[in-house]
Amino acid sequence: MLILAMLLAAPSPLLPPCRAERLRLTLDGRDGEFNGMSHSGTELSIRNTGPDCILDALPNVQILDARNRPLPAVRHSPRGMHPGPVIVPIRLAAGHRATTAIRWVAGPVFDQSQSVRATKLRVGIGTGTLTTRMTATLYGERGQRVTFEQPPLRAVEGMPAN
Repeated sequence: MLILAMLLAAPSPLLPPCRAERLRLTLDGRDGEFNGMSHSGTELSIRNTGPDCILDALPNVQILDARNRPLPAVRHSPRGMHPGPVIVPIRLAAGHRATTAIRWVAGPVFDQSQSVRATKLRVGIGTGTLTTRMTATLYGERGQRVTFEQPPLRAVEGMPAN
């Protein structure tokens, strides 16, 4: 039974990989839902405007400055599991979307804090990229890279977009 359930949950190998030009990236702060004690975040959403396809559940996310240069901000690796959890690609149906929450430290809580100002967020999809505007200040320990949390994307069930 467990093997059958795993096979049913796995994406079909017959579907093509998602292509960046058929996807739309948006961010949504959800009316401050991610804001709290020196933390902030946003919901990252990727909508499929093309046919059903396979999407990497943990794409490369870069946070950019006003000159479109990547900031020294990187995804924080989960603790405990090395090399990390097994991330299975997801099936993204036509018109549907996949989401994750991107979270970061938003205040000078470190003994020696440094900050970076983000103006854009870029997501690597295959050989292409998706980019959208983002306004945020991320904090980290001076002399180290600033980090953000990025759980794997999950497909969101719902009605296809028109």
